[in-house]
Amino acid sequence: MEDAAFWRRQAAKFREEAEAAKDAVQTAELLDLAAVCEQVAAEIEDRAPAG
Repeated sequence: MEDAAFWRRQAAKFREEAEAAKDAVQTAELLDLAAVCEQVAAEIEDRAPAG
């Protein structure tokens, strides 16, 4: 899926779930997933044609 906005929304969802998580390991995993989503979004934007 080549939609940076989609990946940013996914990252936001993972961060929300991390805030609600009761377990430190689960929180860390969710924040890691959010970071990966943000990285994917950034890479999509970097490949986008200028204009």
